[in-house]
Amino acid sequence: MEKDNSLIKSIEDVFRSGWDMPALTDWGNDVTYSYGDVATRVCYIHCMFEVLGIKPGDKIAICDKNSTNWAISMLAIITYRSIAVPLLPDYSKQQLKMLCEHCDAKFMMGNRQLATLWEEGECPMYMLDTEDLLTMTPNTATDKVEEDVFSKFKTKYPNGYSKEDVHYEAENPDDLMLLSYTSGSTGNPKGVMLSWRAMASNMEFAYNALPVEPGYRELLLLPMAHMFGFAFDFLYGIMRKAHLFIFTRIPAPKMILEAFDKIKPAQFLCVPLVMEKIINNKVLPVLNKPIIKLLFNVPGFHQLICRKICQQLTAALGGNFYEVIMGGAALSKEVERILRMVGFRYTIGYGMTECGPIITYSDWKEHRPGSCGKAALNMEVKILSEDPFNIPGEIVAKGKNLMNGYYKNPEATAETIDQDGWLHTGDLGVIDKDGFIYIRGRKKNMLLGANGQNIYPEEAEDQVVTHSIFDECVVVQRNDKLVALVYVSDLTLKIHGKQREQLDLEAIRKEVNEHLPRYCQLSAIEQRNEEFEKTPKKSIRRFLYK
Repeated sequence: MEKDNSLIKSIEDVFRSGWDMPALTDWGNDVTYSYGDVATRVCYIHCMFEVLGIKPGDKIAICDKNSTNWAISMLAIITYRSIAVPLLPDYSKQQLKMLCEHCDAKFMMGNRQLATLWEEGECPMYMLDTEDLLTMTPNTATDKVEEDVFSKFKTKYPNGYSKEDVHYEAENPDDLMLLSYTSGSTGNPKGVMLSWRAMASNMEFAYNALPVEPGYRELLLLPMAHMFGFAFDFLYGIMRKAHLFIFTRIPAPKMILEAFDKIKPAQFLCVPLVMEKIINNKVLPVLNKPIIKLLFNVPGFHQLICRKICQQLTAALGGNFYEVIMGGAALSKEVERILRMVGFRYTIGYGMTECGPIITYSDWKEHRPGSCGKAALNMEVKILSEDPFNIPGEIVAKGKNLMNGYYKNPEATAETIDQDGWLHTGDLGVIDKDGFIYIRGRKKNMLLGANGQNIYPEEAEDQVVTHSIFDECVVVQRNDKLVALVYVSDLTLKIHGKQREQLDLEAIRKEVNEHLPRYCQLSAIEQRNEEFEKTPKKSIRRFLYK
């Protein structure tokens, strides 16, 4: 891939030069599609668009779980120069119906169940079931459209489709490429308008920062409809002619470890929750053994134990990755302390859908504990604070990655991007002298103490998770008092040999408070029997809890 080429022409080159290379595999399925197979199916879908009168610039929605068919559908949409509208299938039926109508899509590719969102005959667009995406013969056609598509394909390519036939028109960099709806952790989703230029800037960053080479194997866990997974797991993997192995459903931990062992991915992106579960369930029980605690204080054994844990953790993730990249949420301080202590190769980035997504990043060799890196290539970042080195202020960013605005929502656009072009992230943080950003919390989440002290609930939540058995925590304010809402899974209880009803919440509260400043003391801990409702990227929907 030449970083200065158009994205569409780069994909054209990938299909031609990687024609016989493996491209896509659904994990657990023996069928692997080569880049030539993918290009052929993309061409067939283009014929379908032509038959239906879909034009470049029309919006095409895609809503389904991760799969090779999702990947092929998306590649067909963007190489046709239509505007892709990836919709996360985790939304409620009411939200999906609202988003489908809000985005003005002419065509939709998704699970057949989506047709039930409307009464019969009321669906405002053409729909294609992604499970039947690869129908290529007329004897399985169910209506005249499929017959016309097959006939058009055979007429254009009577001798079959070859790599010499792959040709796409280049995009206009200023045109819209994606309309991506935010996951709605603080309210209703908004449609983020991302241009080809913004995505090309993200690819240029990846080209310079992420060492993926042709033929590398990647394991995709993140939703491809979310910008973190879309940009750096899916699209960049395709650009580099990698072989993408795709989980089609949320896998059990055992399945993940089996996949790592067999695939040995060269790149691994995840949300911090995945790493936290691995550390809490696999590493902490070992570190808490009395004999290990004793040996930790014996000269020479500390380094030996840390090295052994790092080797085992690296091997569990396939052992072939350059670094583990986490993003989308804050990493527990205790988990980061352990990763740092054992010398594990990891880094933490920061981004937003509104930047498609990258804002900050640093290589694992440069990563600093607690930080999310420095301004990424093509981006500027600053802190709106009278003392940005010590007093948290809002993080603002500008650069090529920046969105065009929110679809049909000029008021929200004006609130988010100021007149000087700075995107107001809503996150609070500080910066060090070398430009590393440290996030302190969400501006909307900040609480005001009785004495006027600013309280960042994320800091208290981190201490609860670090110094207790609980997996999740949300701190809320009630009558100037801080209350921790907590949840612990059955698996965690089993590992620690505990019963839910036996947990001494008052003793836990006192223990946690010893690690919190006076203005941030918890007045109570309330235990939930169900985990918190989350967005598809696993951020807790905080606004639901009071």
